[in-house]
Amino acid sequence: MSKTGRCIIDCDPGIDDTLAILHAMGSPKVDVVAITLTYGNTNRNNVTKNLFTILHVLGKEVHPSRTSTMPEGPNRARLEHIRTKKPAISVGASKPLVVSPVYGEDFHGPDGLGRMHLNDPDLAPSDWAEILGLLDPERIGKELALAAGDIPSEKLYTLSRRPAHDEILYQLEQAEPKTITLIALGPMTNLALAYEKDPVVFARCKQVICMGGCIDIPGNVTPVAEFNFHACPHSVHTILQATTNPDPTKAITLYMLPTDVTHTVSLKAADMKQYVGPLDTPLSKFSILLLGYLFDLLVQKLNYTAMNLHDPLCIGYFIDLETEADYRQVGWKVEERDIRIETEGTLTRGMLVVDRRIKSTKESPGVRSATQVVVKADSERYLSSMFYDIWGATYP
Repeated sequence: MSKTGRCIIDCDPGIDDTLAILHAMGSPKVDVVAITLTYGNTNRNNVTKNLFTILHVLGKEVHPSRTSTMPEGPNRARLEHIRTKKPAISVGASKPLVVSPVYGEDFHGPDGLGRMHLNDPDLAPSDWAEILGLLDPERIGKELALAAGDIPSEKLYTLSRRPAHDEILYQLEQAEPKTITLIALGPMTNLALAYEKDPVVFARCKQVICMGGCIDIPGNVTPVAEFNFHACPHSVHTILQATTNPDPTKAITLYMLPTDVTHTVSLKAADMKQYVGPLDTPLSKFSILLLGYLFDLLVQKLNYTAMNLHDPLCIGYFIDLETEADYRQVGWKVEERDIRIETEGTLTRGMLVVDRRIKSTKESPGVRSATQVVVKADSERYLSSMFYDIWGATYP
């Protein structure tokens, strides 16, 4: 087995979150110890239902009734390894710390999963809501005929009754210091709540990797702000300040992947059709349906034929950060920046303020940060990794 990195994924599934989760679960280089959930792309109940749907379909992909009939080889071994992953699932924040909630349903659909639950209410496992005691599951179906057929599903999770921020602290406290990375793919409310509750335990994490912010390009939700940071700017402020906490037992390392770099890595609709469509597996069918919605939307609204891999790229960076002797030698470039975030502005909520001055007699307002900003990635390297780890497909 190759070198493996341990992580907690905090997310709001979400179409691109779905690809990130599938990549982390599919990679033999990633040990997902927990998946914690937050509002974001849609409300908390929807993101919870979406995660159970993702894991349910993946469970069909790796069920022994399928893998036992496959020829021996790396792809079968990859699928069998996925069955050993049982991350703890924990439900977290339902709203931001201070500001009013915003959702990304205009992009991800009203259910957060490309209208899949609206078009086919039988996608989620029938007992997902009953398991967590969140909703009346009366209208949830029992079949996955449309996207995955009637193959049985392997259970790929354990259930935690702790709130997400407590689950994060629990996992960090149980592990050796500096062995678990926190990967934040949505608003960082859960992370901020955990840090504020116990900064010493939180700082046992190896590092935080987050997808969020825009530095030298326009925002994707306002002219100056990226969605995740706009959704809960006060939580970002907490995590930024933690990078320069004068108490070393409370200081963290933060790697930020802003849209400046995530915009450079895209998945083409044509590549999905060519490399994933012919596979005819539960996961490939689900993926084609899910991404078909988004590709159609992008063509209609923006005349784009590809989607940016915002959240999935965090998984690629984590893999190389953990397993490569020098991640810079495989296409990554990182620069330290002093970044602050605007939390209160009517027009500038979630905007990042970078101190670019070389010399000045005036201090920048607020508390400085020491943020490691990822500014360059190797697109082809990441796509090759993603196609194989998720679908077992060779790209290009």
